[in-house]
Amino acid sequence: MSADCYDDTIYGQILPVEREDDDEAGLMILVDGEEEFLVEPDKNGLKLMDHMDQWVTAQGTVTEEGDELLIRVRDFTLDDDWNFGDDDNW
Repeated sequence: MSADCYDDTIYGQILPVEREDDDEAGLMILVDGEEEFLVEPDKNGLKLMDHMDQWVTAQGTVTEEGDELLIRVRDFTLDDDWNFGDDDNW
């Protein structure tokens, strides 16, 4: 079975995940309350660990293998980092 790889931008909530085959906890980004993107634990992925339960826009390479989605994060912006100024700028 081959894996599909493509660049994408996703928006979702950073949540913890425990893998059955691994004692270490990992991260996922939950999109639309249903799609779970497991975050690859590289340098950028580990930076997300400090922002648990926050909303994020993540850019990276998505790998689809069977039912599993894995994202290697290249760059991200936290929802809290957006600067809307005052309410009139919405």
